[in-house]
Amino acid sequence: MALNDRKKQILKSIVDAYIDSGEPVGSKYLTSHSNISLSPATIRNEMSELEEMGYLDKPHTSAGRVPSSIAYRLYVDELMENYRLTIEELDVINELAHCKVSELDNIINRVGKVMSDLTQCVTLSFTKDQITSGGGFSRFDTVYVDNSSFLLVMIPNGRGKVRSEHIRTEYFINEDSLTLIKNILNENLSYLPIDQVTVPVIMKMEAQAGRLAPLINPIIRTVFSESSPEAEGNVKVNGLSNLLAYPEFSDVNKLRSIMDVFDKKNGYIKELLTSENIPKSEEETALTGLIPLETNNGMKIYIGDEESSSALSNTSLVLCTVPVGDTESVIGILGPKRMDYKKAVSALRQFAESIEKAQTDITTANE
Repeated sequence: MALNDRKKQILKSIVDAYIDSGEPVGSKYLTSHSNISLSPATIRNEMSELEEMGYLDKPHTSAGRVPSSIAYRLYVDELMENYRLTIEELDVINELAHCKVSELDNIINRVGKVMSDLTQCVTLSFTKDQITSGGGFSRFDTVYVDNSSFLLVMIPNGRGKVRSEHIRTEYFINEDSLTLIKNILNENLSYLPIDQVTVPVIMKMEAQAGRLAPLINPIIRTVFSESSPEAEGNVKVNGLSNLLAYPEFSDVNKLRSIMDVFDKKNGYIKELLTSENIPKSEEETALTGLIPLETNNGMKIYIGDEESSSALSNTSLVLCTVPVGDTESVIGILGPKRMDYKKAVSALRQFAESIEKAQTDITTANE
């Protein structure tokens, strides 16, 4: 059943008040602290109907109401107003874009700290590495260590990080051996997508390597490993202690459960940050306890599902994809379901626009 304008106005006021105070909202509060020109009795009746419709919950210890998950979803989709960042907030965010685009890691690290301070929430950041798109490595090099080990250097095709691995072997090697290995790798694997490294390619490389053929398989395993999604790195987390300021997370066990979700062995958050499309399946929602909303302009919003037992069921997550050069990063703000969505969305959008403008200015200056 669709809500009429009066119910929407009341619901918006309740959500705004609850985000601000964290306390259940009653009719008396709305008559004295909002622009609703209705009698307390009328407001109580409307609140009762909103509760019956599933938009409000009534805590047992209070006469007031709190928004439900579907109330937050309606609020974000239709009722939320734009937040106007202060001049100080704008200056802090815009200053981040003054870093050189080549210093992407530095920018992303800094924005994580800035956003967690601005929103008093947790900031998650993750930079996608272009080698996982199938582009492989553009060049290989070898560095002699001793007669039984060497350093394999892999230069990615794109803006990804240079990777290296110390490879040990039982076979005698010298500078000439490594020159041969380097030439074989560059001849056969440069710019070759990892999924096209087939058995015939490997057999050809082994034939070229002669007595060093046993080295080819461990090298190929290393190249595969460094081309996998796990090689991209982990999600960076800033401001986790901010959650302790919210009564919802005063229980240390709850905070520990959330920290477990961020553990590098748990891929749920990385899946959210890197997915091209918002997950829709019940299984994916059950894993994270987050219900996705359809959004645009590179923004995604997930709101906790109160029916879920997941550690994140009492949280919300706002994500923004930020293209930088040939790669892109995802910045997320995670907080309680009553987080300040207006401020989180505005701050992320301002950062994305600042980065886009900075790149446009650099391109224009170089033309």
